[in-house]
Amino acid sequence: MVSTAKNTAYLLIAYIYQKVIALFYFILLARYLGAENFGKYTFAISFVTLFSALIDFGLFPVLNREIARNKSRTKKYFSAVFGFNIVAGIFVLILVSVLINVLNYPSTTKALVYLSGLFILLDSLALCMYSVFRGHLNLKFESIGIVAHKTTMLIVGVILMALGAPLVLMVIPLIVGSISYVGNAALFLKKKLGLLPKPRFNIKVLKALLGLSWPFFIAVMFGKLYATIDTILLSYLTKDIYVGYYTAAQKLGFGFLLLVAGSMSTALYPAFSYYFVRSKSTLSQLFHKGIFYLLLIGIPLIFGITALARPIIVFIYGVEYVPAVSALMLFALAIPFMFLDYVMGVFLNAVEMQKINTMIHGIGAVIFIILNLVFIPVWFHTGAAAAVLISFALLIGMELYWVKKVVALDMNYFAKKFILIFTAALVMGGVLLIIKDMVHVLVATMIGALVYFGVSYIMGLINKDDIVFLKSLIRFKHSKL
Repeated sequence: MVSTAKNTAYLLIAYIYQKVIALFYFILLARYLGAENFGKYTFAISFVTLFSALIDFGLFPVLNREIARNKSRTKKYFSAVFGFNIVAGIFVLILVSVLINVLNYPSTTKALVYLSGLFILLDSLALCMYSVFRGHLNLKFESIGIVAHKTTMLIVGVILMALGAPLVLMVIPLIVGSISYVGNAALFLKKKLGLLPKPRFNIKVLKALLGLSWPFFIAVMFGKLYATIDTILLSYLTKDIYVGYYTAAQKLGFGFLLLVAGSMSTALYPAFSYYFVRSKSTLSQLFHKGIFYLLLIGIPLIFGITALARPIIVFIYGVEYVPAVSALMLFALAIPFMFLDYVMGVFLNAVEMQKINTMIHGIGAVIFIILNLVFIPVWFHTGAAAAVLISFALLIGMELYWVKKVVALDMNYFAKKFILIFTAALVMGGVLLIIKDMVHVLVATMIGALVYFGVSYIMGLINKDDIVFLKSLIRFKHSKL
């Protein structure tokens, strides 16, 4: 049995590798395709991703949990879910094919959607198999699969770019990466657990599992809406080139979100769960510290990205993407709210308010769709980014209402920390505005980071106790998960 600490380390490293490689690859792809073709490409993926929740229907976390509780049922549960995924996957492929034709998109976009459906199905089948390993508390093989997936995608993609491949063929790297992903999963499943990915349609078992999975399905569906509906509406209501601008800015903003807030929430969730039933005072302290650390990172990102938005876009994507600058600035303003949403979301789940959390994000998804419908026809990609900012700000307001029912918020603590963080970030932003046209954007970024953390240290914003606390949190995650 792989130890919990090693399990956590394996998956964390794999996820970081996945996000970094994916961001790097999509930057290369954006430069290669140009804004308009990049918009077509990202729309096709978003369109299929919106319906991908119908493939697993929330069954993967249920499969993981039920196998962990009773490993003797591994084969019965897995084969039933795997069979459901295949049938549901074929249904989704047909559904998206019909819808994209009904919406009367051009032939190139249709071809991209058809091919995107294939790799989405393959990824879902792989995730089904890796859910079995999660149930057996072994994340090593999933981590290997993730690294192989993204490495294969990158290599094939770079080769196709070097050969001057047309737009439609640029989905091939994703398909080949997914074949590697599902192939590794099947190999590990057979070698380590003696299981073959063989579907069985046990209606009784499926009925029982689906009865447990619907809350997960609803939560995932809201997540898919947040992740894709803006891109889909932007494509439908405007032109592909605006989708390209929007996605270019979005990738940079969400890159920070997934790496920082994702890692923090992963560390905090088991600790929140543990102290909720043992020590409300420690739970409160942990929540306040978690919010502080995310504000410590999120607020300076507003000033840094806003000051350097144009140089960042030109350096990363080229001058063709300069219209993305306005969207990137709005994403920068949204980053602290998105950070806080991650922490408050896992907090509500940890304190047994998962239904409330799902309701909040359901309301948020409706608001998000309405805002996009109102803003996109007027401000195009900038309007979609504004919808992100406003909807996440409203989410935080709703989440705070319920968080305060569990822990008493120390507003004096937050006010003092916020003033210090804002001051340090303001100084950094002023320095960046002065030097941004004098030095390369990478040099300016390093200088900005040094100024911010230097001022923070001088003002006593960061001290040894904070470092000790972070270390203890990491040790807790390894010992209690």
